[in-house]
Amino acid sequence: MLASLAEYTARAVERVSYVNRRVQAAHLMQKAMLTEIPRIEGLEIEALYRPADGGATVGGDWYDVYPLIDDESGTLAITIGDITGHNLQAAIFMGQVRTMLRQADLDHPDYGPARILSAFEHANRVLDLGASGTMVHAHLRPCSEGWLLTWTNAGHIRPLVASPDGDVEELTEHGLLFHPDFPALSRLDHRRLLEPGSTLLMFTDGLVEHRGLEMDVFIARTKRVLAAGGDSPLPELLRRIVEENVVGTGEDDIALLAVRLAGPGAPEG
Repeated sequence: MLASLAEYTARAVERVSYVNRRVQAAHLMQKAMLTEIPRIEGLEIEALYRPADGGATVGGDWYDVYPLIDDESGTLAITIGDITGHNLQAAIFMGQVRTMLRQADLDHPDYGPARILSAFEHANRVLDLGASGTMVHAHLRPCSEGWLLTWTNAGHIRPLVASPDGDVEELTEHGLLFHPDFPALSRLDHRRLLEPGSTLLMFTDGLVEHRGLEMDVFIARTKRVLAAGGDSPLPELLRRIVEENVVGTGEDDIALLAVRLAGPGAPEG
């Protein structure tokens, strides 16, 4: 009996070790796919990624920031997104979607975000990739009055813009989420001028969606912290926003991406 118990225990330990190794490998893969933030003159950019508590699974939340190198205007591409599901497959889809968006952007720097998203959706259907989820894909272009934000929203949580005087606006324009079974959708570009000193905040639903609680309450909390944080360094501001919104154990990954335009009281680069 003791020999049988020892053999059963050894097999159980071996299975647990195997699962732990797979989870660790998945987390390393997911972390490697998160972008190193570039330094852009006139902008302060910061991101925060917080995995779900427990570490038992990985998800498909991601952010991305990269310059359109062939674009002489200095346009910057920014993305926040969330792949459906919370498993290794979602993390794999996330890496594929991120790469396909980058490829489309860099091959067609004259396209707006809506056409870039449509190009990805076409490939998603034709190649039978099977990825679904939400995202905001945007371009930031410097201009004489500040930076021009052009974005398209595929069913994602609305981005927030804080003006230098603390007013916070939701960018409400959005369309349907992306899904391989949807027919070709007419994606639209939306535009807004960001004045110097403004802060753009994009985030995934793990920040504001909590089981049994009203999402609007947490969006309001986020707005309040963002409005009061105009003079705070972005890393501190993002940590404060997460702390204000976390309830109990985090059941979902959280990704935040913030861009602040240089202006009075705001550092450059």
